[in-house]
Amino acid sequence: MTNQTAAGNTPVVDGTGVRFTLFHDTRGPVVVEIARSTLRRIFQARSDAPDDLLDAYVNHQARIHQVATVKVPSDGMLLLSDGDFASNPPNPSHS
Repeated sequence: MTNQTAAGNTPVVDGTGVRFTLFHDTRGPVVVEIARSTLRRIFQARSDAPDDLLDAYVNHQARIHQVATVKVPSDGMLLLSDGDFASNPPNPSHS
């Protein structure tokens, strides 16, 4: 088993953050949500406005997906928060 993931649908902003789907080759679809507060603190979203949250997600999508891929749960749901990115913060010039 290769433990590979692929991005799914278009990200969606809801009341608590940005949700997106990753398709895991052995576990199926995983709904991932990155907390609004994490997008603000870690990825410098300018505000809680949906466009600003999506901009932060898109600008750091590779890093967010990298962390989500490592943390893929067995139940199909994953919430990413500040602590998930603390050991390796994003590099603004290489996100």
